[in-house]
Amino acid sequence: MEKNKKCWACKRTLVGDSKMGLCPGCINDYGSIGAAAAALGLAVGGRQLVKHGGKIIKVATKIIKH
Repeated sequence: MEKNKKCWACKRTLVGDSKMGLCPGCINDYGSIGAAAAALGLAVGGRQLVKHGGKIIKVATKIIKH
């Protein structure tokens, strides 16, 4: 007997394959929030990479040499 899968956000029964355990309605809601958070993380990470790029390259070359 196959167990019915439920959306973790709204507890609706999922039909077929689902991404991240969410129903289509919740994917629209939470997916956009996740995309915004990922974009913010990339922006902050890119800024830090530019700011500390020289140090990162020096450390990476030391690690590679050893």
